[in-house]
Amino acid sequence: MAKDSFTVTGDGKTAVGPLFLMQKMPAGFNKASLDWKYTMIMPDGKVFGATGGKNAAAMKFCYECHNGVAPDQDAVMLLPEEFRVK
Repeated sequence: MAKDSFTVTGDGKTAVGPLFLMQKMPAGFNKASLDWKYTMIMPDGKVFGATGGKNAAAMKFCYECHNGVAPDQDAVMLLPEEFRVK
């Protein structure tokens, strides 16, 4: 899964933010992240970090938050049922 983002400066201007990726990995990849690989790519194209890779410690905040909806949603942040298209 991929999620783009944007930032807003103090003077109200918007700018491109990081691209966030979530990839379900094989069982045993990373127990703490429930076997999800989280990657953050900065607007300049450089990889900020990836679970199990470059700057992995800085990516811990991703799965700490996402694990809050596990196991009901397999760590995927979904809209509440009443807002989903059926």
